[in-house]
Amino acid sequence: MPKPLHKLRIVDLSRILAGPFATQLLADLGAEVHKLEPPEGDATRGWGPPFEGEESAYFRCCNRGKTTEAIDLHTDNGKARLFELLKEADVLVENFLPDSADRLGLGWKALHAKFPKLILASIRGFASDVPDSRRAGYDFIIQAESGWMSITGEENGRPMKVGVALVDVLASLYCANGIQAALLHRERTGEALHVEVPLMEAALAGLVNVGAGTLMTGQPPQRFGNAHPQIVPYQTFPCRDGEVAIGVGGDRQFEVLALWLRLDLDRNPEWRKNRGRVEDRKNLVEAITAALAPRGVDEVLKVCEQDAIPASRVRTVDDVLFKQAGKLHQLIQPLFDEDSSVMVPTLASPILLNGLRACASLPPPRWRP
Repeated sequence: MPKPLHKLRIVDLSRILAGPFATQLLADLGAEVHKLEPPEGDATRGWGPPFEGEESAYFRCCNRGKTTEAIDLHTDNGKARLFELLKEADVLVENFLPDSADRLGLGWKALHAKFPKLILASIRGFASDVPDSRRAGYDFIIQAESGWMSITGEENGRPMKVGVALVDVLASLYCANGIQAALLHRERTGEALHVEVPLMEAALAGLVNVGAGTLMTGQPPQRFGNAHPQIVPYQTFPCRDGEVAIGVGGDRQFEVLALWLRLDLDRNPEWRKNRGRVEDRKNLVEAITAALAPRGVDEVLKVCEQDAIPASRVRTVDDVLFKQAGKLHQLIQPLFDEDSSVMVPTLASPILLNGLRACASLPPPRWRP
């Protein structure tokens, strides 16, 4: 398998999810990642259940491809060990609060003076130059602070967080991208950079069309549950034996669906265009719901597939991972753990390089304090 980041050395001081997920992605691309954990270990080692032995699913999901050791940065020996590793490192990744990093001698100015070729990547809750810089940056808090919760959930329900720590994942992808850009910049100019990714700003960037719409209108966006604010029909519908998601992206697709469901477009000509369907959302959705309710999911999916209408059964995670695994293009990749002589199943990177899956060969490291 191609290893574009072969021989790249990363020291990973980050904890929880955003930083470790970023360095796991870089490990999948061939980087050598050495994870330094506090004497008690990364907190996510104890976040469960589920556990397999002493290993939590939370830790396993974002630490593939790394080696590890315990280090106490509050001791002279710990700092000496870190600086020894940084002499040979290309990148240091950390997610301390800004003043905590400075107290440990890990602020950008101090590190850049000591290691002028070292790239520093810092993941923060909030940017280091704003009044909120000392606030803790947990994904859950950022989902509340950024407005994500206000647009998630049923229309008349309470604000709701996304089902996974998606702000952390988004920030990790920005961080990995920023690190690779900094590496390219260093290669071209010889200059190292400080990459900083605040969770809050990653979340705001992730508002995409919702954020753009708010800037355009000045109005707060609504919650639509599983529906789309700008496209109709684009939501889930109950069928006789389950739920189906239908996403009609074009007017021609809708006309085909309407013909099958026997919707009267002559009586409702505004439905022929998406703008009219959005304006008459309530009546149209009621009509589609009534037409789909007595039908089975398989029947709906068969018709949609024949007519190139995007649709899917609403599945559970276990159904996807265990029953649909053969359709996932080897996204589930077991890694051999030499210490325990067992295969560790992991969800690999979705990146394919010349048709080959980008996935580090080392399983998440076991804890040896």
